[in-house]
Amino acid sequence: MGTSPLTADWKGEHMTEALPVEGTRTATGEIADLRRVGISPDFWYPVAVSASLREGKTLATTFAGQRIVLYRGATGAVYALEDQCAHRQVPLSMGVVEGEVLRCCYHAWAYRGNGRLSQIPYLPKGAGRPPRGVRAYPVHEAYGLIFVFPGDPSLAAATPLPQLPEYASARH
Repeated sequence: MGTSPLTADWKGEHMTEALPVEGTRTATGEIADLRRVGISPDFWYPVAVSASLREGKTLATTFAGQRIVLYRGATGAVYALEDQCAHRQVPLSMGVVEGEVLRCCYHAWAYRGNGRLSQIPYLPKGAGRPPRGVRAYPVHEAYGLIFVFPGDPSLAAATPLPQLPEYASARH
């Protein structure tokens, strides 16, 4: 059984050819196999459709194996946090949105959009230093999509969103 760029034999022995993708040439001019090229985390990636995230709700998503919770606060702002509570690692996507804060459903720890804890209900004053919180991702809405920046947050503001000129087309 032979192979073509679209198929390989059932044993996968001849999977050396990849579909050509425009603009993906290596330094030597060869067409790169995108399945074998690592992605840069310092880029904006779409993770959800904007319309799928309603005000006051959460949405669980993943990107490159990282669990992320999106939530839309009362002002309409979208936030993206690591999807696990710093306390018991319960998915924050199971939590409740209260204004601009996301409250964990397990022990009610509340997180701001920047990932910092805003409240631990049962922690008495002077009881010691609470954990830092969870990772927050820079997030941006454009083209009807929600983009996150999984890399170095300090680079997000200087990194432009991908251009989607087709979005403005009457045929999209």
